[in-house]
Amino acid sequence: MVQIKRLVDVNSVSCIFAVAMIAAVVPATVVLGPIIVGAYVTDLRFSVQQAGYLISAELLGAGLATFIAYFAVSRFNWHSILRLALLLGTLTNIASALLSEFALLVPVRFATGLAVGTIMTMTIVIVGMTEAQERNFGAWSMGQVVFAVIGFAVFPQLVPVVGVSGFFLGMAAVMALLQMVVGRVPAAGNYAHQNGVAGLSPQARRLAPVALLALLFFYIGIGSVWAYVERIGDQAGLEAEFVGYVLSASSVIGVIGAGVATWLSTRMGRLLPVLGGYLLIGLSVALYAGYVGGLLFLAASLLFKFAWWFLSPYLLANMTRLDPSGRVAILTNFVIGVGLGGGPAIAAWLLGSGEADGAVTDFSSVIYLGLSCLAVSIALLVPIIRLNNEQGDENIPAS
Repeated sequence: MVQIKRLVDVNSVSCIFAVAMIAAVVPATVVLGPIIVGAYVTDLRFSVQQAGYLISAELLGAGLATFIAYFAVSRFNWHSILRLALLLGTLTNIASALLSEFALLVPVRFATGLAVGTIMTMTIVIVGMTEAQERNFGAWSMGQVVFAVIGFAVFPQLVPVVGVSGFFLGMAAVMALLQMVVGRVPAAGNYAHQNGVAGLSPQARRLAPVALLALLFFYIGIGSVWAYVERIGDQAGLEAEFVGYVLSASSVIGVIGAGVATWLSTRMGRLLPVLGGYLLIGLSVALYAGYVGGLLFLAASLLFKFAWWFLSPYLLANMTRLDPSGRVAILTNFVIGVGLGGGPAIAAWLLGSGEADGAVTDFSSVIYLGLSCLAVSIALLVPIIRLNNEQGDENIPAS
């Protein structure tokens, strides 16, 4: 067991800034998923299916890394966990830059996912220890959105120059530099982290599986569509620069979505905002299916990211209320990783191998998958939201 002693003030500006910085750049492949898929196809000459499987391998690795954090959080020094994960990420990104064979890249990207997932789970646990959790999770999310805006605008211009290997080398350098900020975060948790699931109430044990399943379907739905958004635009004949700028603009709209959710909070209850968010993201997915021009592609992308970031705080809030010790929050990260990783894999399987022979890929199956998963997700989530409303806000941490 780790001794409960923290020399770092978890509520300090330096700690929050360090966590936000780490969380902003480490999950770059997740944040820039559509662009990375395009880079795999155009630079390494992989098929759309293969590109999807590579993204899935990394995201599934990130999801499985949750179990590393689950057992390590109360047993090892948090600085050591973060430093080892950053070292692994540095080495696997260097290896990725040197490889061009699909079969070799799959396990390497999976190992990268293990590093990324461990790091991101630890940042969630750390932010969950702060007093102003809502505000600090906002900073945690904001860093990722800002990085996405810059990445979607810049990376399409860099691919012809440095290739996907240049991206991997850049990520290796960033992970190596992040070793410098690890000392700004706590080296251990509190007694709740030591107790783990032993402190869960019967109600939490009953509701957690249903809530986790709702999250799983949500992220499978959006992950399956989001991974192929760039390819949908490319197949429609749009310029790579235009698609990149659209995706960058959609990330800016995502900031607005998160801001609206933060401002709205529970002023209209929990159910109505969630239903509205699901309707918006469902509409955006349907717009991709009816694509007829650049304007509709733009509208679909903006709606998609607005609804995604608008819904996220509500989804996470319904999870954190179940378990103040943070163990369910750790499992939430696992579900998100599996959903985002499994979505592209399922979509790749549905797409088949027709595009490998030069045929035009039909993305309608991906659209139907996304819509179906979103429908199942909201059906599972509604009873939990209603119960949370009946219990009131006494268990929500003050912000």
